[in-house]
Amino acid sequence: MANRLRRPRTRSLVAAAALAGGLVLGTASPALADYTSPLYPTLSACKAARPTYVSSWTSPGPCYPMYNWNGTKVVGYAFLVKTRY
Repeated sequence: MANRLRRPRTRSLVAAAALAGGLVLGTASPALADYTSPLYPTLSACKAARPTYVSSWTSPGPCYPMYNWNGTKVVGYAFLVKTRY
């Protein structure tokens, strides 16, 4: 490989590929992935945890109840963490 990099054409191709890769990664936007917070046992615990999810990239939504599989019993509270644009 060392002998190959001494060739001007190969060296130019490697440099161009590195520059193109850096350009793509440098101008890429962050992934927009909203996610649900962990379950909290009470509404007050959910509301108390929301400020920890505030950042320059994310903002938490309101707390809402999470129900069991058939929708008859509240098993906890959660909120949606949205990615800011």
